[in-house]
Amino acid sequence: MNKLYLIIGVVVLVLVAGFMMMQNQTATTITPNTNAEPTSVVEEVGPTEEVMEKNVVNYSDSGFSPQSLTVKVGTPVTFINQSAGQMWVASAPHPQHTDYPEFDELKSVEKDGEYTFTFDKVGTWKYHNHKNASDFGSVTVTE
Repeated sequence: MNKLYLIIGVVVLVLVAGFMMMQNQTATTITPNTNAEPTSVVEEVGPTEEVMEKNVVNYSDSGFSPQSLTVKVGTPVTFINQSAGQMWVASAPHPQHTDYPEFDELKSVEKDGEYTFTFDKVGTWKYHNHKNASDFGSVTVTE
């Protein structure tokens, strides 16, 4: 009789172990759905602060607007000519442009022309239109 209980116990143990293995195997089996239409997942990501911040100075017949601007180091600023005349953005003083020599357009642009400069030095940088030095402004660059 003890032998019978031992055999029944072993059979039950084998059945339980087999059942557990089957459950584990079916839980990890992935069956592709061949009838489903292909889908794509698009994650929308908002623009970074750097992309969102657009620094534009417009130049019109009445001068630069805004006349002063504050940006962080490494920020590009775009100057757009909306005047009837030419625009040549350059650092002070006129006509040498020695305060920030790299900040010099080196040529003039006509109406709708643009000049973009990336400020990589901390400070307050005065500039003017080399073609009309009475029009001026400043860019303050911070850390």
